[in-house]
Amino acid sequence: MAGKGNNLMAIRHDVENLTRRGNIFYWRARVPSAFEKCKPGSRLSLSLHCSDHKKAQAIGRKLNMLVAELKLKRKEPMSKAQLQKLCEHERDMMLMHLEDVSMVARRYGRPADISELEMDLENGWAYRLLGMFGITHHLTLKDDCRGLAYLKQNGVPDSHIVAIGSNYFELLHEANTRGFKKGIQRLMHLFEISRHPLNEEKAMKAYFSGRAEALFDVSERHSLADRDLSELTGGPASRPQPAFTEVAPRKTTSPLSEIAAPADEVVEPLKPEARPILALDLTPSPGPATINEPVEEKTRLVVPVAEFEAECEKLVKNMDEAWDETTARDARALVRIFKGVLEEHGVEHTGQITQFHLGKLRQHFNDIPVNWGKSARMRAMSAPELRAEGEMLRERAKTEGKEATVGLKAATIRKHFGNLNHFLKHVRGHGFELDDWTFDGLRPKKPKIGSVRKQQHKPKPDEIKPIFSSPIYTGSLDHDRGRKKPGPHVFHDAAYFLPVMFSYLGARRLEFAGLALDDVAEDDGGLVLILRTNKFRRLKTEQSERLLPVPEELVRLGFLDYCASLQKLGYEAVFPELFSDKTLNDPGDRFYDVFLPIMKQCLGEKMWERALHAFRHGMADTLLQAGVPPLVIDDISGRLSQGGETSLRYTNPAGLPLMRDALSKYPIITAGIEPKPIKLLPWIEQRLPPPWAREAKNEARRRK
Repeated sequence: MAGKGNNLMAIRHDVENLTRRGNIFYWRARVPSAFEKCKPGSRLSLSLHCSDHKKAQAIGRKLNMLVAELKLKRKEPMSKAQLQKLCEHERDMMLMHLEDVSMVARRYGRPADISELEMDLENGWAYRLLGMFGITHHLTLKDDCRGLAYLKQNGVPDSHIVAIGSNYFELLHEANTRGFKKGIQRLMHLFEISRHPLNEEKAMKAYFSGRAEALFDVSERHSLADRDLSELTGGPASRPQPAFTEVAPRKTTSPLSEIAAPADEVVEPLKPEARPILALDLTPSPGPATINEPVEEKTRLVVPVAEFEAECEKLVKNMDEAWDETTARDARALVRIFKGVLEEHGVEHTGQITQFHLGKLRQHFNDIPVNWGKSARMRAMSAPELRAEGEMLRERAKTEGKEATVGLKAATIRKHFGNLNHFLKHVRGHGFELDDWTFDGLRPKKPKIGSVRKQQHKPKPDEIKPIFSSPIYTGSLDHDRGRKKPGPHVFHDAAYFLPVMFSYLGARRLEFAGLALDDVAEDDGGLVLILRTNKFRRLKTEQSERLLPVPEELVRLGFLDYCASLQKLGYEAVFPELFSDKTLNDPGDRFYDVFLPIMKQCLGEKMWERALHAFRHGMADTLLQAGVPPLVIDDISGRLSQGGETSLRYTNPAGLPLMRDALSKYPIITAGIEPKPIKLLPWIEQRLPPPWAREAKNEARRRK
């Protein structure tokens, strides 16, 4: 009975403050008097949750040195609760680390293979170099490198220098990423340690030194490996080695003592028989693979820059219906620009891209021609050539006293960075590693709400009215180049009907240009347009789906007879002349190319920017000034109202009678157009392919 009672008593061990109660080890330390917020004589008591004496000794030494380090170096006062939490964290991290190391060793199934032990030690020396020299000093481990001298001074054989260097360079790159540094800062914040550059540097040194000592502790993990087979453990090499004279290792201090030492103090290596595992683990455990995984299994997956455009096509395919062709085209353009900038700076794959290259991309946007994408010649240029073209345009504009069309606008740059973010997410999502970059300081800010109202001209009805006196409505010479010249012919097509529709209804360009004949219907109040996704185009947003009344003026000018004529010929689109038989083109863009020269001829110097989109703003402004509620205007325009619950959740969009009443407040500006018998374009009437269509240069835009 006496023996059984003794087993429950606390038993002291050779490690200070370590005791055993039953089968469980405890660490019980007196709080140093230097901690002014703690009561004199108070103690920290902590169960180590383990019964293995070697693990308990390692954790106990680590906690003892942690308290000593905090006592000597911490300047801010620390409470007992803070100290207790910090020690508990160190215990948990160390237990997790030791368990992970043990599991990884088992996983490889080679407990007696000396190469497993060598890889642990090589990785440990890589961490030791980072702990000694920091992350801003890049060692080469060649010739007169101080890191190489340090390794040789500590008896590291020449045959292992290359492997240690490989580990070191990879770890150095990882340590300079934002993710690593944020992990350090998160844990410092968790324990309310002040974010001071000196504290952060100490924390990183403790992290590296702790990892090194954990990897050097190979006694349990590789107990079956024969130490005589490796030079790293004092035996002959397991394979032929170059001649090397070993330098006897000197006495060393513990890792945390290294951090506490002044900068000019010589820190000696650790004795093999006394390696306390002391480190403040300031990042979440990365798992066993980063502790002692073989170098060949840690190779990062990368995407070669040469394959960026192919990878972008995979992204476009993945987005499927979420992206229309315009969005996909913008993404391809961004990837092409980014690829050019990376090639200019010698980047070969994603693993070499840094924050520096994103900055170069941002500056590149400022120096390239605005319309670079519309020129096949400029699309084929390299990044330096494109900037040189922009500089030439600047010089020419300066000579002519004009404004140079160089430098992308803020909205375009924001769009490009949005597409770049999509591309980077796609690359990461497929297992390719990238640094944690930021667009802060690069992406232009969105304009303030107060300035948005001034960005787009809102033409009044009288400003639009001159368009309806053009040869399109009074008679033109022919259906082709003579469309702008007076003549006897009035053709009914998109150029005839769409300006009327845009003026009175204010829809988006593609919404009307991509209408199908099935989208024209009739209800009790008259003709309606059903705006919905069809085979010719998708809608921009969910609220874009809506019913719109057909204006009376459109009916007066023969729109219904026009649709009937197309239906008899077997067409499905309301404006078939806007579609190519060879490419997947945007019908809104085609209409823009046809009608813009006619607008310029009619309006002259009074021509406004974003000519067609301005119709939409002009209609909304005219209705607002006539007293139409903004919510009704938004429903007509297909915008999401920024109202409260009543407008967004509890009510339906404005009905057709309400819309008809609102639209009646827009003045009639087409009364001067004389209706003519329906006359289709000759090649539409003969069902011939469009004469303007060209073969696509991009395979993705080719019509199947």
